[in-house]
Amino acid sequence: MDVRQLKHFLALAEAKQFYKAADRIGLTQSALTQSISKLEKELGLRLFVRSKAGSVLTDHGHRLYGHAKVITGQFEAAKIELKARARNSGSEIRVGIVRSLGNELVIEAISRFKSAYADFNVKIVKEWSADLVTLLAEGKIDYAFLSDHFLPADTPEILREPLFKDRVQIVLSDKHELYGHPGPTLEDLSKQQWVAVSVSPDWPEYLARVFTSADVSPPHHIIRTNSMSLAMSLINGGQVIGLVSPKLFQSSNRTSGSVAYYTIPEFQQKRQFSICRRVRMVVRPYHERFISDLKTTILERIGTTDQI
Repeated sequence: MDVRQLKHFLALAEAKQFYKAADRIGLTQSALTQSISKLEKELGLRLFVRSKAGSVLTDHGHRLYGHAKVITGQFEAAKIELKARARNSGSEIRVGIVRSLGNELVIEAISRFKSAYADFNVKIVKEWSADLVTLLAEGKIDYAFLSDHFLPADTPEILREPLFKDRVQIVLSDKHELYGHPGPTLEDLSKQQWVAVSVSPDWPEYLARVFTSADVSPPHHIIRTNSMSLAMSLINGGQVIGLVSPKLFQSSNRTSGSVAYYTIPEFQQKRQFSICRRVRMVVRPYHERFISDLKTTILERIGTTDQI
């Protein structure tokens, strides 16, 4: 007994006439008769009583009818689900984006893409660069916009397309007590409250290494969060200072307040931001279109001038 036979059985049980049931499911009356006879033979039970009024279910037939409705219903639901999965897996673009890139840019890139590929799905994963490198290498995302600072040089399986360069700087708002300072020193900064867009414990350790290597006591007040919007609110409110890539910070910071950036030699880090993918990945037209829209959106907002 298989699902096909159960569908034949249900058709006859509901139509009660062989010719009506056969027409409903696209079979000849002879083929339907053979299918029902085979099913009764396999079960060793009589499922229908045949008369001039039609074919009526026996007690065994009534019991099978309930099971058949459930089985065929589940089978159809499984087909729909699996077809949807197959359709989505073949038309979904999975993109990882560094958390510090503004959501407005991502939304604009998606809008551009959807205008050309309305039926395609987009999966956006916002993570930190180091995590995106892992997701990319494991094939869990197709592309990643990230900082090459976290991508080892000896990774030939990853193809990079550089977009722009930036230099890490200290940022504080016009509400902060150090705003307008000609050039705060490490001693000035050590007395301030900092915000780190990271919940990893290595960030305070990093700050401690920088300050202690210059014989300066490290800051004691550090707020750690995985929310870029919260960090920006704290910076804009004047409560804290941050360490950021200015171009990405500007792309996310849409408030009307002013901020100032300071280059502190001890914190100097050059960052190359790139679009990355696996070398062996099969690139589809919709992949190329979304990445093109993403690059265009980023460069329109950030610009291509390297800040080094």
